Amino acid sequence: MTKKQPIFYGWWIVVGLFAVDIVASLGRYNLAAFLPFIMDDLGWARETISLAQSIAIWLYAAFVVLAGVLVDRIGSRMTFLIGGGITILGWVLFSAVRAPWQLHLYYGVLLALAVGMTHYVPVMATIRKWFVKRAGMVAGVTGSAWALGNAIFMPAMTGMADSQGWRHTSLVLGISFGALIMLCALFIIRDTPESVGLRPDGEASTPSADAAASVEVSWEVRRAVKTPQFLLLFITYSVYNIGLNGLVAHVVTWGTELGSPQATAGIFSTAFAVAWMVGSIAGGWLGDKYGKNRVMPIGLIIATGAMLYGGLGVHSQSGLMVLAVGTGLGTGLQVPLYAPLLGDLFGRAHVGSLFGILTFGYGLIGGWGPLIWSTLREATGSYNDAALVST
Repeated sequence: MTKKQPIFYGWWIVVGLFAVDIVASLGRYNLAAFLPFIMDDLGWARETISLAQSIAIWLYAAFVVLAGVLVDRIGSRMTFLIGGGITILGWVLFSAVRAPWQLHLYYGVLLALAVGMTHYVPVMATIRKWFVKRAGMVAGVTGSAWALGNAIFMPAMTGMADSQGWRHTSLVLGISFGALIMLCALFIIRDTPESVGLRPDGEASTPSADAAASVEVSWEVRRAVKTPQFLLLFITYSVYNIGLNGLVAHVVTWGTELGSPQATAGIFSTAFAVAWMVGSIAGGWLGDKYGKNRVMPIGLIIATGAMLYGGLGVHSQSGLMVLAVGTGLGTGLQVPLYAPLLGDLFGRAHVGSLFGILTFGYGLIGGWGPLIWSTLREATGSYNDAALVST
């Protein structure tokens, strides 16, 4: 009688990381959800708040490099545990903001560090260490978690902020989110399959006679970053995210300007997130089946077409919904495949550091998005020109 094999622990890692990433990214997107309420409460100009958003993305770019190195050096479990503690601190201080410098420090620095330590780069790097053959599919599923979190919590945050105030909402949610991340780090997340006596994808241990043939080759970071493949991925990821960050930061406010009530304007973020989630799962499966470098350009074409429509055709709430869905779908099809592709090209050992460097470009260059969008909005009176520039 064949002995039933236990469930590969990597699937529990997927569950833990999915739970973490549902809430981890909200430390970045909370300001977008609260933007209309903060403007009413504190009377600050749009540029003041958008500068904080850009500072957060710029510093996030540096912090994800640190997070990627930490995943490779001290392990995923400890990285998420530290990040969960910083998450609580950042949200609590953010709820007490009274001056612009406090917004720039608590949101722009602390919450950027918290998100960098718990969202996307450490999540994707950990997934890539546990999976090889199914890396695209698993990264797509796990990468959709933040979109599910946005779909659930963005309208919830705008609704709670409208009824209970944005400060109280921040305090309660921030403590809850940080506690969840720390619990997952303590009881579920482990560093690599080898650290618990397993192999990637749950494959059986390789017989000693075949061990030499099964050794995975991993590039050193300094060598990998000098290759044309890495350079092209760095440029693509960086430039693409100028438009993406601008849209995500301003889509709620754009919705209110088109007539949506503040309490329900989070629906546009939800539409973007749900479309991302669908695209992410589909893109991961298609990437494993047909090749990541074939699927990723398709996603880029869809998102670029949607942004062009945003510049030319968005003059109503329904038009903004089309933009949000198209951009989310196109982004989901390709962005979650970057880390698995890095693993394919350069091996698992340093995928955290390499994805961190890639994401550094996302923040350093893509971080200009919110500021560019707010500047063009004030200069032209609408967000359409910002979408055209992003196209």
